[in-house]
Amino acid sequence: MALLLEYLPIVAFFVFYKMADIYVATGVLMVGTVVQLIGLKLLKHPLTTRHWVLPIVVIFFGSLTLILHDDWFIKMKVSAIYAAIALFLIGSLFLKKTNIIRSLRGKDINLPDVVWLKLTYAWILFCLVLAVLNLYIAEFWSQEAWVNFKVFGILAATFLFVLGTELYIHKHTEEEENAN
Repeated sequence: MALLLEYLPIVAFFVFYKMADIYVATGVLMVGTVVQLIGLKLLKHPLTTRHWVLPIVVIFFGSLTLILHDDWFIKMKVSAIYAAIALFLIGSLFLKKTNIIRSLRGKDINLPDVVWLKLTYAWILFCLVLAVLNLYIAEFWSQEAWVNFKVFGILAATFLFVLGTELYIHKHTEEEENAN
């Protein structure tokens, strides 16, 4: 059920975009993120920082989109989120001297620091590329193409990148086991 709630807002955004327009879809996305948060809370699902920040960002950019009747703001939300993730990862590495990727995944996985660092740099680069690619598509492609990119392109790219991350971790986990 929690997995369904994770994708509910984006699916609703896509459906309502196809049925109506970007402004109706934006309103549905805003409501959907709030419903998602309430649903996860009712299911007693652990809520991360992401679960609290994302609705704020969606409501902020969505409100600007609806008030100013300008789809540019909802399009920029995607780039803002990915740029913020990249900056958070960079900041945690250089300011806090903490590797967030290692903190999230390294509890049960023992890998050398250099492997965790390479993974973090890869995630930073991935997020920055998605942020820039979103800006490019939002600016130079049609609204329809941008919606398809947002819903399907980013989801597919993220799935493939997570898969690549897992394969990279698995490869280095095997190397560590063989070295011992």
